[in-house]
Order: sequence, then structure tokens, then C-alpha cells
Amino acid sequence: MSVTFSYFADALWPVFTIGEPVADVVATLAAKGLECAPVLDDGKYVGMVFLSGLLGDRTGAPDAGAKLDAEMIESARAFGLDEQLFDNLAAVAEARGGIVPVVDEDGGLEGVVSRSRILKFLADRMHSGEGGYTLEIEVPPSGAKLSEIIDTIEKNDASVLSFTSWPTGAVHEGKIIFFRLATHDFFRLIRNMENYGYLIRYHSAFPDSGTDELREKALEFIRYMDL
Repeated sequence: MSVTFSYFADALWPVFTIGEPVADVVATLAAKGLECAPVLDDGKYVGMVFLSGLLGDRTGAPDAGAKLDAEMIESARAFGLDEQLFDNLAAVAEARGGIVPVVDEDGGLEGVVSRSRILKFLADRMHSGEGGYTLEIEVPPSGAKLSEIIDTIEKNDASVLSFTSWPTGAVHEGKIIFFRLATHDFFRLIRNMENYGYLIRYHSAFPDSGTDELREKALEFIRYMDL
């Protein structure tokens, strides 16, 4: 499935229109605990209204007759239904208020996408949380190939659920490779990876709290048998 903004659009988010009473806008945002919401003019998306902008230094209630107008609206980029999420993650991360509007080809609002929903999606795809382990390996510029590392992991009865990488070092010539793994013996996997010469930058805690003497002796026996 193509991961586009249409997959995440929430059509139930509050939406306001130019000309609505400011008091009603403030009351709705405050009651729902929201920082902002999209604004429409003649059915088209025109920007976002922020609770902080409406209140400013105000200490009392908004003027009873105040109406939402263009000067109260702040510009905020909208994304098309068919735009790709992964091509625009940086823009979503920088969006003020934690949401981005999604519009159709005619500028009509289809809903909003929240950062929290995207984070949940990414966490699911990265197999974050229970049922997996995290392993980060540092690879120098002349280090092992990714395929070799994965092959080594799988030879130790572990499965790679997901992985990604990012540069490291003063000139970003090295690389940190991040894995989410499934294995029945994470302790053995880590020790074997270290014995193979891989530089482990981080790994999840061992599930049995244990590097006890008996396990160490068992591991030594396993290494001996592997020879």
C-alpha cells in the first residue's frame, strides 16, 4: 500500500469558518484541549487558527461580537491526499500545533493528520514496544556490508523485523545501523555479535536480568562447540 496522507486524514477534527464568533472558537479549542484547527473560507482551506493567537495577552473573555477574520488566521502548509508521507516527514515534524491539514485537488479540506498518529504508525512499522529487541551496530567507512550483518544475525537464530541507518563520526563517514529483532536468546546473540567483532553501540536490556556465571559458562561451551 502506498503511504499517502489520505491514509491518516482525520475528518472529525474541529473546523472553523471565517466569520464565526471568536468566543465560540476559543471555547471549542479550550474544551477539547486543542492548540489549533483549520479554517475555511467559502468551503476552501485558508489557514490555521491558534488558541494562543486568539487569546494573546487577554485576561478576560473575548469580545462578544468579535468574529473570526483573515487577520486571525496563520498560514500553514496543506498536503494533498496523494502526497507521500515519507517524502514529507520533516515538514510534518516542523508543523506548529502538531497537525497538518489535508486537502483535495480543489482546496477542500479532507481532514488533518496529527504527529501522534504518524508516530504510532512508525512505531508499529518499526515493531517498537513489546515483542522485540533493539540493536544498534556502528559500522566504520570500510565496515561490513548490511547483508553480511543480517546474515550473521540470522545465523544466531534471530529474525530482523525492521532496520534503518544514519551517519556517524565527525565527517559522517561511518554508519549506525538500527535493528528491531525477534529472538529466543537475545543474550547469546549479543555476545556472539561482539565475538564476531561487531561494535555494539546499544542493545536492549536482557530479559532475564542476567549475565550470571552459569550462562557465561554455557556460552563458552557453545563457542567451543562452534569451533
